[in-house]
Amino acid sequence: MKPTHARVALATAAVLAGAALVVGPGYETSQARMYSGAVWLASGGVGQATLVDGASAEVKAQVVVGEPSTALHVTQQGGAALVLNEATGALRRVDSATEQASAPVSVLPASDSLVVLPSPDAPRVADVHSGMIASVDPVTLARTGEPEHLAGRLRPNSGVVDGDGRVWAIDDTTGDVVWLNEGKRRVRAAATKNGRLVVTRGLPALVDPEHGTAQLLHPETGGVSRSLRLDLSPDDEVVVSGSAGQAGVLIAVPSRGVLIACSFDAGSCAAPVRVAAAGAEIGTPVEASDHAVVPDHSTGQATIVDLGKSRVVAQRRLFEQPGPYELIARDGIVFFNDPESSKAGVLDLWGGVRTITKYVEDPVTPELPSVPDEPRRSEQVKTGRQKPDAGLGLPGHTGESDRTPQGLTASILVKPGNRGVVGDEFELTMVLQPPVSATTRWSFDEGADTSGTSVRQTWANPGTFAVRATATLGSGKQAVAETTVIVDPPDAPPAITAIDVKRPKPVIGESVRFSANTTRDPDRWEWTVTRPGRQMPEITARTAEFGHAFTTAGHYVVTLTITKGSRTAQSSRQFTVGRGAVKAWGGENFYHELDVPAEASSGVIAVEAGQQHALALKADGRVIAWGDNEHGQLNVPPQALSGVIAISSRQHHSLALKADGSVVAWGENAWKETEVPEEAQRDVIAIAAGANHSMALRSDGSVVAWGSDHEGQVAVPEAALTGVIAITAGHHTSVAWKVDGSIVVWGSELPWSPVPLPGQIPGLRSIAVGYNVGLALRPDGSLFSWGYVKSHVYRLPDEVKSGVVAVDFAHEHAVAMKTDGTLFVWGLVGEDVFMVPSAYNRGVLSFSAGSMFTLVLLEEID
Repeated sequence: MKPTHARVALATAAVLAGAALVVGPGYETSQARMYSGAVWLASGGVGQATLVDGASAEVKAQVVVGEPSTALHVTQQGGAALVLNEATGALRRVDSATEQASAPVSVLPASDSLVVLPSPDAPRVADVHSGMIASVDPVTLARTGEPEHLAGRLRPNSGVVDGDGRVWAIDDTTGDVVWLNEGKRRVRAAATKNGRLVVTRGLPALVDPEHGTAQLLHPETGGVSRSLRLDLSPDDEVVVSGSAGQAGVLIAVPSRGVLIACSFDAGSCAAPVRVAAAGAEIGTPVEASDHAVVPDHSTGQATIVDLGKSRVVAQRRLFEQPGPYELIARDGIVFFNDPESSKAGVLDLWGGVRTITKYVEDPVTPELPSVPDEPRRSEQVKTGRQKPDAGLGLPGHTGESDRTPQGLTASILVKPGNRGVVGDEFELTMVLQPPVSATTRWSFDEGADTSGTSVRQTWANPGTFAVRATATLGSGKQAVAETTVIVDPPDAPPAITAIDVKRPKPVIGESVRFSANTTRDPDRWEWTVTRPGRQMPEITARTAEFGHAFTTAGHYVVTLTITKGSRTAQSSRQFTVGRGAVKAWGGENFYHELDVPAEASSGVIAVEAGQQHALALKADGRVIAWGDNEHGQLNVPPQALSGVIAISSRQHHSLALKADGSVVAWGENAWKETEVPEEAQRDVIAIAAGANHSMALRSDGSVVAWGSDHEGQVAVPEAALTGVIAITAGHHTSVAWKVDGSIVVWGSELPWSPVPLPGQIPGLRSIAVGYNVGLALRPDGSLFSWGYVKSHVYRLPDEVKSGVVAVDFAHEHAVAMKTDGTLFVWGLVGEDVFMVPSAYNRGVLSFSAGSMFTLVLLEEID
């Protein structure tokens, strides 16, 4: 996948709305060879611009525009392609009629921050760092006039050209809107720290989360023509594009994983639509035929949203490996493209995918076959050539999907990464989630195959190679995963294929590990972590990996520069550090369970509510407790003051799981629920506390239980001694579920209930059990309840019958998190418990339901 280069891109019109802005009034008429619904795509691996026809999903032309392994940025200008060489800053034009590339032209001094802005009269080249703008002839690319100074520095992703050819941007120093009108620089005071500019129907629009507005601007005066209120936090970073069909904007909010569509014509914004996980790396949405398509670079997935109905139509993973990719809309067709590999394709608005191989290693090959969406068996890989991609390369996505066990996913882990040079040794490991015993067979090029969970492989020739792994379980069922490995020539420049931040959304005080997948075994590593708007870096490092604990919540950018000999590569990634603050509400606070101590106001990574006490796990592995101490619930033992990775509490006792796989227990011990048996002193991977019993799941898939067995909750059945992947505990009930979705329940309170739990829920995500009701979260986001039918929790409200991502259940009330990141509470509780305070209902990291109160852990980004 394409790394995020040091070049800081502006949100150009072509990227924001695909062809919508290049077919408007005044734009160059397409040439005869520019097919309707065709687009030029970058193929940096072979230094080409590739013309792809969207109707047939075929390659129509391949034009060499640079050296192989060159970072290219392609912009549509009418029927032509403008290709920017990101290394040299040179610009070339590829004519669609002749399929010829012009000679390279240097418009502005070479810089890693040059971008091309398509325009109705003439393209502009902008330097983000210097704030200079140059206009060029749309055919010859010769500069017309002298460069103009727009600002000291332009805000990344904010530069656009309106329908009359005016260049607009945000001054990154002042936050003011600046534009050029008839050769004069104009300024409108905005002072927005995170605003974004887009063009919609030829008019500029400013989306300003800090002030909670979206404003349609007058093209000459910069005044506000129309304004909309936005439900955004002042600190929300947004990714914005302009609507083509109407005056409106599409706003993606990565911290919440939602898309908000706003219409200036209608004077309102639609309800947020969940398009990704909170904190995902969402790219710029594109619009086509009353639909929006939103890229998720952290998963390689795209989400299609019906804007008229404000609902998700489909989600499709386009790339197996996470990383930036392009979405381009033209003539109602949506194209996806990885500029640095051969993979591209067409995404239909109902979710169909047609994958296209843009090139093989030989650059003179004129046309390549497209691959239909229907998955099929892999062909053999020929040395130095790329096999047509069979399907999307999704884990377990094969022609034998009906044989793959439900709930089991398969993927291939490649170390040191999916890209290297000739002669490098790659270690490939089949990863099954959840882990199960299986025999794995590997298929490589030239018919070679081998077996083993992990294998090593080298390639003698450069190329892009497909790898297929087939895992056969003891039942005879199979799971298949595919991946690709890119092998560069020995003299290829170094490349950064991925930057890894563990975790992507850490909190204050948590040690964050930074590492990267690179090629060519770099001679030198240079890391810099910065906060936007601040000159001094947070930290620098010169090792391949490093760790750092942040002391301030906020948005950060990590940049890596690697050097091999005289050649370098650079990549950046954004991430956030949350405050990790605990809040509580509900109940009468008789036991002070709502009085969250100051040490839980930051640096917390998990919360757990008991009956009348609460727990928080700090980033340094320390457990803190508050509330009732009648049974010693607050007497946290020394073993739980460091090295803890998980906590659990149900009634009057608590459990902590340490990094060494041992369990610590304290609190009430009337039934020996805190006397941890020998089997739970090692190799434990999960814990669950019941009312007066405890459970532990060992790494071998077996369950251990201790404490009260008055209701049979400690008598682990044989079915729960192997193959268990998760556990939970009710008051007097124990629950375990297995890889195939089968559920094992023992104890007394739920099995006798009028509505039983199904024996199997394929793809089961989680279970929460209360006093006499259980809640199961299905893979489609719906809840299933079983148990006592007269319970107020059993009767599911409409709000939790779909779109749920997490659920917890206490004695009398349940809490569910919805796809939009909000919480919903129901059950037999008072209004003070039902009403989630608005300040606690955004940026939620986790939550826990107690007895008549609820805990929530908030990100709270500065």
